[in-house]
Amino acid sequence: MTSTQRRHDDRDRGASRDEEQRTPEPREVFVRLLLDTVRDDPYPSGTQLDMIEESIPAEMVPEYVQLLADKSREGCFPSTDVLRRMQRMSAGGGAGSRG
Repeated sequence: MTSTQRRHDDRDRGASRDEEQRTPEPREVFVRLLLDTVRDDPYPSGTQLDMIEESIPAEMVPEYVQLLADKSREGCFPSTDVLRRMQRMSAGGGAGSRG
């Protein structure tokens, strides 16, 4: 192995350490806070769900839809509002789409 290859390998290892220890973006911190609140609340606030949908990064949408599905399974009668939110978010409209 040459010194050039060794430096390149060390750089690659450093990059993967940086990725593991990355600081979340402020928007992700905000959405995670709201997701945790909704997860713990038996009757999530429509206002908080609206705030999530207005701010959620695309890569977090599947987690949000799964959370809504879990909430829908908790009771005998799923909330029509929650079901509509799931439908809207899973239809590819993503954040900010309103019908």
